[in-house]
Order: sequence, then structure tokens, then C-alpha cells
Amino acid sequence: MIIKEKIQTPARDWKQKAGDEAEREMAFYLRRYFADDPDVLVLHDVRLELDGDAAQMDHVLIHKAGLTVVESKSVAGKVQMRADGQWLRWYQDRSSGMASPLVQASLQCEFLRKYLRKFARQPEVIDALEIGYLVAISSRGIFLPPAEQVVAEVCKAELVGERIRTRLATAHERFPAQFRKVLADYMCRMHAPREMIAAAPEVAVAPSAKPAPRPQADDFAVALDAVPVRARASEAKPAPLSHLEYVGDRLKPAGLLAGLLGAGTARKVYATLCRKCSSQQLEFRYGKYGYYFKCLDCAENTNIKLDCRKCGRQVKLRKEEHVLFAECAPCKLSEVVHRNDSPILQLAD
Repeated sequence: MIIKEKIQTPARDWKQKAGDEAEREMAFYLRRYFADDPDVLVLHDVRLELDGDAAQMDHVLIHKAGLTVVESKSVAGKVQMRADGQWLRWYQDRSSGMASPLVQASLQCEFLRKYLRKFARQPEVIDALEIGYLVAISSRGIFLPPAEQVVAEVCKAELVGERIRTRLATAHERFPAQFRKVLADYMCRMHAPREMIAAAPEVAVAPSAKPAPRPQADDFAVALDAVPVRARASEAKPAPLSHLEYVGDRLKPAGLLAGLLGAGTARKVYATLCRKCSSQQLEFRYGKYGYYFKCLDCAENTNIKLDCRKCGRQVKLRKEEHVLFAECAPCKLSEVVHRNDSPILQLAD
């Protein structure tokens, strides 16, 4: 169901025009996939402000697992992601650097979770939601991934809908339908375009959605108070700081995201993916050869081999109840690699 459309404005230059075209193309495919689906709510062009900061999200989908941010990229030729996480645009035989859309989308997800947590009286409700992202390359473009690597978060615009459908086909319901609509309406009303003046702006919404006055900060908190929360193993993951990717048989932070992990990030959380099916439904377990991941979707087992992101030494893995830590004594580093349980949403009986 389309909840919020993009408000079209005259393009200031050719870059904005190309970006708008990419967003319109993505909006077309999302409409084809989800316009008649009441379980997936789609918002285009959402900008939220918090404490002097802001995030502009091209497309946000709200579904039973949580939220998915889709970042549209206008590409007329080739874009390349190198093994070290750098991105390049190619024109004929010449390349030029570009900002990583993976880093951009990841930071948008972190901002969105921080924003929603601030207005929820039960922050664990927001912590329980999966907030993921996809980077959509326009149909005219070609994406060149690093050699022998699969970048699951990047695909062509026409494939985004199918990726999301496939993910939701096996996802647990963490976000009941009635609260998805509460969140969607709230985000529509809190949308703050750059040109916003003192009066509340008009928001383009689907014909089925009624305009509502701009809410107070507590409106969202009151609505979420009705959502009971309890713990259940292996059904939700906390907000990821970075993805872990397999390089050979070892896990490493993906691309430029590794560079974001600077001082002061101890005890943060990584998001892990099954190397066979890319599912996030994993449990860490202990076996004959040490700790390993068990995929709850495809039953694949994968040994956990993780190097310190500072010095490169193999870290020591330590279990504390349902949490697995990676620790490097020389670097005095301690970080959460995986949790086997966290709160999920559930309706009252």
C-alpha cells in the first residue's frame, strides 16, 4: 500500500534531475509490487529531523519484520565497488570516486532507529524491529561487485520488490499490522522537507489516507504503549553497526563500514549473514571445533573465524548467556558479535 508519494519539485540541476528519475523508476516498481498489498506500507521521500541532524530517505517500506530503507542511485554507465569498500563511477575508460551508497543507507538506518527510539516510551519495541536497507541501481546502470563476492544489499531497481518479498516469505512477524499503520502515519506527519516553513507542510499521501495535524512528540509513544513485549530466542537482532562479510573463510567488517568503527565503539553489535542463503536468522552455538553459526532457515553451519579490526590478530570468542563477544586483549577491544535472543513484538492474548 502506498502511504506517501514523493512531492515533485523542479530540478535545480542535471544531478537532481537524474536522481529524481531514479526515484521515480524505483517508485514505479514498488507500486507494481506493493500497491495492492495491505501488509507492506510504502513511503517515498521521507526526511526526518532530530537534534540538529536530518536524514533524507528515498523510500521506506514498513512490513511485518520491521522497516527497509531503499536508496535509489542514478547510474547511466557502470559503478564499481572495490574489495576495500570504495566506490567508483566509470565513464568510457575513466573512473571517478563516489560516496558509498552502502554507508549512506546504513547511516540512514541508524538515524531512523535513533529517531524512533527517542519518541517511544518502550525503546525495546524499536530495538526489536529489523531496520535493513537495499541500494537500488537504475535499470540503465551496471553494478560491478568485488571479485568473487556477493553484495546482497545492492541490486537493480526492478529486483528490489522480489528481494523484499523473498525476505518476508520466511520472516517472523515482529511488527503487528495495526502498529505499522500508526508508524507510517506518524512518519508522514513528521516529514520535514528542506523548504519547510513555520506552518506544517502539506504531505502527499495516498487517496485512502486522511491528512492529519502534525503530531506532538508523545503521539507515537502513546500509540506504542499498547504493544506488549517479551523475549523470545533467535527472532530479532539489535541495530547493526556493520555487516560481517566472508573473505575466504574469515569474517571481516564490510568495506568502508569497517572504517567507521573507530575509538569508542566497544560492545557494539554486528549483523551477521548466512554465507549460503544470506539469511539473518542465525544462532551461535558451540561444537567440537569451537563456536559456529547455525542458520535457522537453511540449516547451514559456519565456523566463526574473526580477526581484530585494529591489529588483525584472531580474536578470542567469549559467551555470556545469550551474547557472543569478540575480544582482543592487546587492543583492549570487546565487541558483541551476535545475540541469540532479544525482545520481539507480540499482540496481547
